[in-house]
Amino acid sequence: MEKIVNYNLLQKEILRSREDFRQLSLEQKNCFMLSQLSCFQRSNSMVLSGRAINSRTRQKFDYRINTDRPVCRETVLFYYGETLWRLKSLQKHMQTVGIIPPVHGNTGREPIHALSSEDEEYIGLFITNYAVVHGLPDPGRDLRTGKLRILLPSILTYRLIHKEYESSIVSQDKKPVSYHSFVRVWHKITPHIGFIKPRTDLCISLEEYKKALNKITSDLKETFDAEKMLIHNQAVSHLRYAKLERDYYRGCIKRAEKHYQNLSNGKKATNTPNSKSITMHYSWDFAQHVCVPIEDQQVGPIYFKSARRAHLFGVCCEAIPRQINYLIDEKDFLGKNAATVISLLDQIEAIHGLGEKHAQLTADKGKAQNKNNALLQYLMYRVLVGFHERIDFSFMVVGHTKFAPDGYFGLIKKKYRRAKVYTYDKMADIIDLSTHNNHNICQRYYETNGKPAFFYRDWSNWLQKYFKKLPNITKYHHFSISKDEPGIVVVKN
Repeated sequence: MEKIVNYNLLQKEILRSREDFRQLSLEQKNCFMLSQLSCFQRSNSMVLSGRAINSRTRQKFDYRINTDRPVCRETVLFYYGETLWRLKSLQKHMQTVGIIPPVHGNTGREPIHALSSEDEEYIGLFITNYAVVHGLPDPGRDLRTGKLRILLPSILTYRLIHKEYESSIVSQDKKPVSYHSFVRVWHKITPHIGFIKPRTDLCISLEEYKKALNKITSDLKETFDAEKMLIHNQAVSHLRYAKLERDYYRGCIKRAEKHYQNLSNGKKATNTPNSKSITMHYSWDFAQHVCVPIEDQQVGPIYFKSARRAHLFGVCCEAIPRQINYLIDEKDFLGKNAATVISLLDQIEAIHGLGEKHAQLTADKGKAQNKNNALLQYLMYRVLVGFHERIDFSFMVVGHTKFAPDGYFGLIKKKYRRAKVYTYDKMADIIDLSTHNNHNICQRYYETNGKPAFFYRDWSNWLQKYFKKLPNITKYHHFSISKDEPGIVVVKN
């Protein structure tokens, strides 16, 4: 290694020292250099010349890397990556103040351009009043916020509202604040006011409440406040109901997770039906179809052609957690009807079921009464033949149907959009590789030997021979079937 002349300093040592010193904060650098200078300075206050002894006017320093390695000032500066200006400044500070770290002169002082409390209060009042006129109640779709907010239309932006604020305050002969200060005060004082994000699959009830609020605002009736408060209370009541249903769904998952964790490793495998005294929760849904072939870098002419479709149906066991995803080619897909759903569920329970005695099921609420009735009849059939002792079946509230299967579908779509998929087998590999710990498993319609993995059966017509239909089934959200009351369904709204 190269050495600095006369000081026996290795290049590797210097580079490490400069890197370590660079990672210190400014205050830490000042403390270190002041302590070093305190050790370097000469304690003698008198200077001896050839003719006389005089008082020292300039402080002298004996620079060192270690006690046994004296060096010059330039070497010390280079060793730590410091500048001569900072060194002289710290020397002067030590002579006048001591080894107390220097403090910036503006510390504790309020800048002349700082916002006053009156400015912040006016901004908060302006935003609040703006939200009263244009805001809408939070539909409760974002469950991570933990509280309801007031949402402004998605067409509005911070920039547009800031321009309206400037027009308002200039008319009062006051000076407006800058855009960035306006946004900072917004987040500080009124963090509960935000913007609606463009979405689909919205709750129709809340959308009707929004339209009613907008109509009342535009009509400017004398009963404006009373009618608006009435609609607001109705919307809040609907959100509370949706939250109760969501809490029930989460409670079912936590109960299933606790039962699954209490099982020994040998009993966590698939077992014969009705063999374990545990509660398991399953949920299922269809995903939007995927197209094959697809490329992450796709040319224009191919984009406008109709690709081959493959349909996804996922059944999620949240306690494991794991989702079985059925990948069905469009030529083998019979549609999203009762026969398809029941055939897939029957195959899932036969191959991947854990043998639970109590099953809790959750699904997206369909509009077709015949499909829902056929599904309910199938669940009664499972209890009657002894596959379960009890089944609790629930529908999600319409417009609030985001649940576990959607999350697993999202992981698949995230991998799918960034891949080159040319064949059915490659799409199956994408599903299996969408998670690191096999949380997403692909179940192909055709096995490797070319035979179908399951068969569609005409469950609807067969079940109608033995079970009656429940009238107005779409009015209910919860259904309970028990072996103690065979042939009876307990329903709850």
